[in-house]
Amino acid sequence: MNSSTVGARHAVPALLAIAILAAVPATAETHKIFPDHHSRNLSAQKKPILRIKSGDTVITRTWDSGGGDHKGIHHLKHPYVKPEGGNPLFGPFYIEGAEPGDALEVHLDRVRVNRSYAYTTTGIPDSRIKSDDAENAREPIYEMDAVRPKRGDLVPWDIDLQKLTTSPRLKPEMRSDWKIELPVRPMLGTIGVGQPGQANEPYSPTSTYGGNMDYNDVVEGATLYFPVYHEGAYFYLGDGHAQQGDGEGFGAGLETSLDVEFTVRVVKKKNLTGPRLVNDTHIASLVNNPSKDSDTDSRIREGNSDMIRWLREECELTKWEAHMLMGSIVEHKIGTYWTTTVTLIPKRYVPARCHELRDGN
Repeated sequence: MNSSTVGARHAVPALLAIAILAAVPATAETHKIFPDHHSRNLSAQKKPILRIKSGDTVITRTWDSGGGDHKGIHHLKHPYVKPEGGNPLFGPFYIEGAEPGDALEVHLDRVRVNRSYAYTTTGIPDSRIKSDDAENAREPIYEMDAVRPKRGDLVPWDIDLQKLTTSPRLKPEMRSDWKIELPVRPMLGTIGVGQPGQANEPYSPTSTYGGNMDYNDVVEGATLYFPVYHEGAYFYLGDGHAQQGDGEGFGAGLETSLDVEFTVRVVKKKNLTGPRLVNDTHIASLVNNPSKDSDTDSRIREGNSDMIRWLREECELTKWEAHMLMGSIVEHKIGTYWTTTVTLIPKRYVPARCHELRDGN
């Protein structure tokens, strides 16, 4: 064996090593950011608070719907008086490489309560119950200024940070001999990307870009997908709840502040028509339509159609297989009574290849 042969044998592994290193993406970064200012809508015209890359992780906190942080400091003087209103959001986060037509994947790595109290309204409003049964439940009957200035229709809830339970702090005349104690299940009520066009309204409710969906499965461990409408996506989040029933019956959750950690990934060329969610047990299509001509029936039809597209395009099932699953095991949930419905399929009945979205063609 001559020296040139030996040199060639050593050169091959070296070349392979260089090729492998070239194929490895740059190391993802973890960013910590705790903003001191907020947004009221999901605008793509605002200056980003942070620029991140696909694969990066962000550690942050949210305020409650009244602008209260994890220390109980109120950052908004009059949160319920115009022009304020809605939920204080943190963002936008600009994701490099995200382009219109892509999807933004957001994995919620960590969503935890970070203080010992939350609050709700005193009852279910007339719009969500027969008026004869409302019994003035939303009147200012608790204690003026107990939670927020000039409000007497808000009830504080105590959060046990060790047991991870929560109970309403009702006055004696509002209680029976039964103690309400619920498990804490922290969720984000508002999450999404920059809305199409200009965000002219002071508060954007919810639509195809996500927003104030108040869907109680937006919890730690969930992965969400949003259609991207602007270069950079312009991602926002906020509106933390310690617990919330289906439909957001109070017109609020158990409003509180949260510690949040999330990881983003850009999925190319997906052209989604609205948000999607994947958790340990289900794949879910979310339909948000706050317009006056929208109702639960029309939103369910839209969600069913999107799920069929998901089953066919991502799961690679036939038309007939998709319809067999939809007709036999489909599930539905109410995110909020007026704007959001969810179509779900249990993951165990579909191929693992469609449990996450892949780049399109």
